Amino acid sequence: MQGDKSPAIVQAMSRLSRRGALARLGKFCAEASAFLLLLLLSVAPLANAVPQSSRSFEAQPAQFDTAAEARLVVLINQARSAGGVPPLTVDQRLTQAARKHTELMVQQSALSHQFPGEPPLPTRFANEDLPSDHEGENVDFSPDAASAHQALMDSPPHRQNILDPKYNAVGVGVVRSGDNIFVTEDFAHILPQYSEPQAEAKVQAAIAQYERSHKLPPPPRTSQTQLRHLACNMALNDSLDASAALSLPGVHEVFAWTAGDPAELPKGIARVLSPSPAGYSLGACFAPSVSHPGGLYWLIMVTY
Repeated sequence: MQGDKSPAIVQAMSRLSRRGALARLGKFCAEASAFLLLLLLSVAPLANAVPQSSRSFEAQPAQFDTAAEARLVVLINQARSAGGVPPLTVDQRLTQAARKHTELMVQQSALSHQFPGEPPLPTRFANEDLPSDHEGENVDFSPDAASAHQALMDSPPHRQNILDPKYNAVGVGVVRSGDNIFVTEDFAHILPQYSEPQAEAKVQAAIAQYERSHKLPPPPRTSQTQLRHLACNMALNDSLDASAALSLPGVHEVFAWTAGDPAELPKGIARVLSPSPAGYSLGACFAPSVSHPGGLYWLIMVTY
């Protein structure tokens, strides 16, 4: 019949069907292999892009570029000299603070002045035992020191830090990352460090100079040791409340202030020095506070 096929023809067709299936299976396997290879090739660069430190349980210590650090200090002081501003002194405590922050920028692959969990700038300086009352910071990511300096000078707020006459010290931290460098420049006005008697002597000398300049006789100074304790209490309370000194014998008036340098008298002190009091006592305490983590001189003067 027309629809019948002989056994030979059926066997031949079966062989052809198996061959076709095998051919299609081979083609599928080849296509699947090519797809898997393409997939692997597309994923490999992503794995290589992950920083080595993130694949390690123990981060490797940063290699600081000391030549770039020194070069940036030279460029900073050259810019200050050109602007008629005194040069900055390198302070190793500032350098340490700058390097610690640069390490964080490298780890985070980002520029920032404060990362989550990182203390604010004044506290970072205080943690390095650096007494300061004026702080600033520049950060940058550039191919080299010269490029970084130029970029910072072209930015008004960063240029202001470089040329600020209030600063007297700098520290720079640089780490190379690939073809670029992460840069931190930390600036500060470092305070003079005196003992309590030395600080009180500086105030006494300033008072004597003030009175002489106003053609007044310098008043005599008497000892009042409790005032140092009261000055330190002001720092502890972060407040210029010296009212407790009014209870001391013979006290007529109390004047309290803070200073970065005790040799510099505050403007308001004129009201207790003109005319000259019959006598006075001083108390000084250098201490940090909540609002001044870098520390300040807390001072009390009582007149009789």
